[in-house]
Amino acid sequence: MTTNDQPNGFTETHHAILFACLARAIIDAAGQTRGEAVVRRAVRAYGMERGRRMALRARANGEALTFLNYIAYGEWSATPGAMKQAIVEKAPHATAHVSLCPWHTVWNDKDLLPYGRLYCLEIDKALVNGFNPDLTLNVNGVRTDGAEVCEFVYRGADVSGVNGLLLGFKKSVRPGKRARMPWEYHAGHLFTTFARVAVAELGDVGRGAVDAGLAEFAREYGEAAAKTVVDYGGTDFTNLPAR
Repeated sequence: MTTNDQPNGFTETHHAILFACLARAIIDAAGQTRGEAVVRRAVRAYGMERGRRMALRARANGEALTFLNYIAYGEWSATPGAMKQAIVEKAPHATAHVSLCPWHTVWNDKDLLPYGRLYCLEIDKALVNGFNPDLTLNVNGVRTDGAEVCEFVYRGADVSGVNGLLLGFKKSVRPGKRARMPWEYHAGHLFTTFARVAVAELGDVGRGAVDAGLAEFAREYGEAAAKTVVDYGGTDFTNLPAR
């Protein structure tokens, strides 16, 4: 077990473990078929909300809802060295291969890939759909489902030449880090969405499952970390947070 009672020490690993704890508890409570359906529905709801928030931030800066801005306005960055991504095609459809990912790493290390798979099958398309439903993302494989690499094809996105330079500027300068949200915020959003969807779909069974998943997360990271997640319950994740 890992002990971390410092809420501000959240990383993407906390987010991954929280998801797996919630997914396992829901599936244990509702059964494989029903439980997986609820988990995937919760991931879609969570991803859509994140994507819409990214769109709000882009529009606030007078930016169009293009794929270049979808990439630029991503709300997280991985711990240095925890992720390897390569752009294998720049035009006419930017294509990315991910060969190392902190979510996959921790799920694999802790034998949680069957749960992580449910996240990866839904999250990226949900994010894009929330950002702009007119954009098309092809997810041609994810490592949690047995693919050698995760392959993402951003249809119609050209990141060659000047476009690539502009994207680099946006990622590093404007919006740069201002688009990123802390991992405790992302974990709080994940928990809040899962609680809402699980209760709506499963009633008291869902509420009990979410409580059980949170208790498991607390055993992994400490009560202070669990409290931080719960304390985000009153947050409106559909709007831009005050900075």
